[in-house]
Amino acid sequence: MKSTFIIIGHRAATTPDFDLDDLAGLGFIDTQCRCIATAFCLSNDIRRDTDVYLILQGGKEAPKAIKICGSELRGLNANERSIGGIVRTALKKQAVKGKWTPSTPGTYISKAGFDDVLRELSEEGASFIRLRENGEDLRDFEFPPHVCFVLGDNTDLTESEAEILERYPLRIVTVGPKSYHADHCISVVQIEIDRRC
Repeated sequence: MKSTFIIIGHRAATTPDFDLDDLAGLGFIDTQCRCIATAFCLSNDIRRDTDVYLILQGGKEAPKAIKICGSELRGLNANERSIGGIVRTALKKQAVKGKWTPSTPGTYISKAGFDDVLRELSEEGASFIRLRENGEDLRDFEFPPHVCFVLGDNTDLTESEAEILERYPLRIVTVGPKSYHADHCISVVQIEIDRRC
């Protein structure tokens, strides 16, 4: 089973001029870094069957997307500062519309928005899942072969983002009755996938 996570950074930086010691100070890049760590990092290994897409929507160069492929990752550390360095290195590359430019191993950048990434993943056969409090219980959910979870960062999807997502076949799933941090949701999802494989 392949798992993909799309994390929308509504104010996340699209330029590399941010301080690695203040990742929360520029559009909550720290939230995105925690999501990356949670999606990929096991105690002594990396999840190779997982991809993460960061949709960066802050600043004058928005939007940009960063794609991280678990099957190609090398040397990913679980700490936010290290992951922030990977994001910053990607942002130093030229982002081109319709093309994924390689950065560090397993990391790519494109001048792509949310709708572009959804279209690409749909063409690859991904099944989209939106995590919300009122959805189908994750414990009862039948995972498709390529499942793609869509999450906001520290805020939920906007109305226009929800409308874009609803153009595709979509299931609403919940990890629990309360509103949780995005990285916590990813952790619960990955554990549930592990229990079934």
